[in-house]
Amino acid sequence: MTTRRSLMDRLIQRYQPRPVTDFAPPPLEVAPGLWTLERRLRMPAGPRLPTLTTIVRLASGGVLVVSPPAVACGGLAALDALGRVEEVLVPNSFHYVNAPAFLARHPGATLRVPPAFSERVAGFPGGTPLDDAPVAAWRGAVEHAILGPVRGLAEVALFHVPSASLLLTDVAFNLVHIERGVDRLVWRLSGIPSTFGPSRTARTFLLADRGRAAAFLRRVLAWPFRRVLVAHGEPVEHDARCAFERAFASYLGAPR
Repeated sequence: MTTRRSLMDRLIQRYQPRPVTDFAPPPLEVAPGLWTLERRLRMPAGPRLPTLTTIVRLASGGVLVVSPPAVACGGLAALDALGRVEEVLVPNSFHYVNAPAFLARHPGATLRVPPAFSERVAGFPGGTPLDDAPVAAWRGAVEHAILGPVRGLAEVALFHVPSASLLLTDVAFNLVHIERGVDRLVWRLSGIPSTFGPSRTARTFLLADRGRAAAFLRRVLAWPFRRVLVAHGEPVEHDARCAFERAFASYLGAPR
């Protein structure tokens, strides 16, 4: 298992997505105390993938940055203006590539990572692994739930309490509007659905243990969320709970 994980990380490092450096808009306020920062990645062979960083205001007045953005793109002064970066979360076993440079820019921030992350990603700067216990620094702002580790992979879902927003990373996509036809073709062929839901990769890896997946999804449904933000794609603003139940019906049972 360790050998397979090491090989996966070698491939990620060698063929990792490259940021589109001429696309660096400022953060967009989704709700009071909650922002998204959009960037684009150029994947191997050329297709582009939108990716979102989420920024959360903490009770301290500082901010939590989820899925740190690429420093090479620039355009981070507007993020800095939102408050001191106190917390950085690598939310799953893949969204870590930008973290070292971002942490070097914000050396006082606390880095948090999913469980078993250090075993999977050799040589990564040390971070505090999350468990099921509440994070004191996040109290009143976000709660979290952990999927996995499954086959060495894990993902952290967050619930932004003040805005009733669910934050997901790779367990679900919502690539509804794709500008370039070639990108649309590539993502559909690769198993990313045309509506909100898990990709083929998520079903194969993150959701492979159906029992643990169901427990995680039920934990998420216990939150009274009204909006879903995903790392790749558009937010789900209408009937978010119904969309979530439909997307994961095969794990949860028949949709309502």
